Amino acid sequence: MQNILIDADTGIDDSIAILFALKQPGVRVVGVTTGCGNTSAAQAAENTLRLIHLAQPPYNVPVAIGANAPLVGQWDGPVPHIHGNNGIGDVELPVSPQKPLAEPACDLIIRMVRKHPHQLTLVTLGRMTNLALALEKAPDIVPLVKNVVFMGGTLHHPGNVSPVCEANLAGDPEAADLVFRAGLDLTMVGLDVTMQVRLTAHHLDMLEKYAREENRPIAAYIRQAMKVYYQFNRLQNNCLDHCPVHDPLAVLAAVDPSLVTIRRAPARVECGGTFCRGMVVADFREHPIDAPYLSICTEVDARKAVEKLITAFT
Repeated sequence: MQNILIDADTGIDDSIAILFALKQPGVRVVGVTTGCGNTSAAQAAENTLRLIHLAQPPYNVPVAIGANAPLVGQWDGPVPHIHGNNGIGDVELPVSPQKPLAEPACDLIIRMVRKHPHQLTLVTLGRMTNLALALEKAPDIVPLVKNVVFMGGTLHHPGNVSPVCEANLAGDPEAADLVFRAGLDLTMVGLDVTMQVRLTAHHLDMLEKYAREENRPIAAYIRQAMKVYYQFNRLQNNCLDHCPVHDPLAVLAAVDPSLVTIRRAPARVECGGTFCRGMVVADFREHPIDAPYLSICTEVDARKAVEKLITAFT
């Protein structure tokens, strides 16, 4: 059994990633922590609780609310033109009887790492603020973490918030750089690979056609939520009824690393500059900068990734 803890700013693609993790055989989600980004940390937690209730996992999944601002500066606010007013495409899922923990997100991360020493994979789908706060509060957990897989950054692909920067890392570069410097086994699932994997209207048709009976409400939710996400991608990226699979690919890579090709290099996150704040700076020279090595996903088996995502529900 693979234990994972997900940190998310639960928007549309986060929601599919969470549902996949809850339905994937051999995976146990030991907790979900939330932060600001696509929506507020509190709304992300509410979305997560409703998604857990929708998925009906055979075990308890605690949810903790985390940072509603980056380590430095303020949060710019939600992005309803991408994820809808409630973060999940304005879909009104049934209210969950479960409530978020009183415990803050960073404390849940610390507690779960100590509860599952050397056995817990942390998957971050948004800004790395909660993980950075946990590392600042309890640096002793670093050797206890099995590995960290994060959706964020880009090496060669153009950025989505600046010429060279991806939104999650640009949203809190100081937190990301702190995590980069911590000495964790760290894998970057960035735009180089997420932009290669596309979830199409045909895939949604297949999901609805072949979904197991207990997963039909999930298929219906995904279909409805994706209307908003497809609309944004049509306007922003000229995508006709398809979109990149950002956050789900991070969970897929954490569950099945064979889906991606890795290149390793010392790396830091740029925390200054007008155009480069949030840029991943990887050094492939013979005598590189003094920094921990980062595993960077450079290629992906796109067909296999999408099929693995869809068949978790069918």
